[in-house]
Amino acid sequence: MLSAPPWLERAYLDACRIDVEALKPGNVGMHGDGHRMQVSDFLRSAEVSSEALCRADATVGQRIEGAMRATWRAVGCNTNLGIVLGCAPIAHAALHRDETETLATSLQRTLHGLDVEDARHAYAAIHLVQPAGIGERSEHDVAEAPSITLLDAMRIAAHRDSIAALYAHDYALVLKHLLPVHAAARRRWCSETWAATTVFLFCLALIPDTHVARKHGAETARSTREKGVQMYFQLEQCADPVMMQDALLQWDADLKQAGINPGTSADLTVITAFMATVLEQTAIRN
Repeated sequence: MLSAPPWLERAYLDACRIDVEALKPGNVGMHGDGHRMQVSDFLRSAEVSSEALCRADATVGQRIEGAMRATWRAVGCNTNLGIVLGCAPIAHAALHRDETETLATSLQRTLHGLDVEDARHAYAAIHLVQPAGIGERSEHDVAEAPSITLLDAMRIAAHRDSIAALYAHDYALVLKHLLPVHAAARRRWCSETWAATTVFLFCLALIPDTHVARKHGAETARSTREKGVQMYFQLEQCADPVMMQDALLQWDADLKQAGINPGTSADLTVITAFMATVLEQTAIRN
């Protein structure tokens, strides 16, 4: 196995570190544990999954399964499936990008080259950690051997899972919407963590969190989104993001008391931070 390029592994680890440093209501972070998980679980998961996810000689499916098996051995719970599913194609595209093409073009080529073997590895990873509501359908269930490509499987799931929708739509959500929000917030706040909080709230405001919808139903996802809209616009009107800290902490406590975890929005935030750094690094290496 060829080792992971240090710059790519560092980009992944930094994105995962920012994930727990940023104040993201309802999610585990330095501001507070929750959902029977601790910050140390997430940091350990990032550490042990980075080599498999970023290794130089793996397929997308191998990256996913290897990262999740390493995570499961280390922490025994699902801390990062969405992150791994979202970051694996980006890592692969960065490693296999032709000097004449953009990262977005390489990513599209990566996604359209996914095959049944990639699906087999991804299904094994998903089955291992048993996330809430994933794979519960009459055909192409992750408990069975796949008969379709990973891209086709993601297209089938795209209407109920925002990470699957990334695959189905060539990461348009990240490239066209989340990266510009992330870049603007970094410039405005001069802070990676507040940029991550901004992206998280923007995600919640833009689309109902699909993890919340699967676990708690459409109505709870809708009401969580409405609160996200309110919080996002309040943050945008602040001269200093610290002015929002108390309100965000109160919402964090309320969500955790209700057992609500907007996990997909958090995953999309990590994926965006990872993509932003990879784009910067590939520009430097051109």
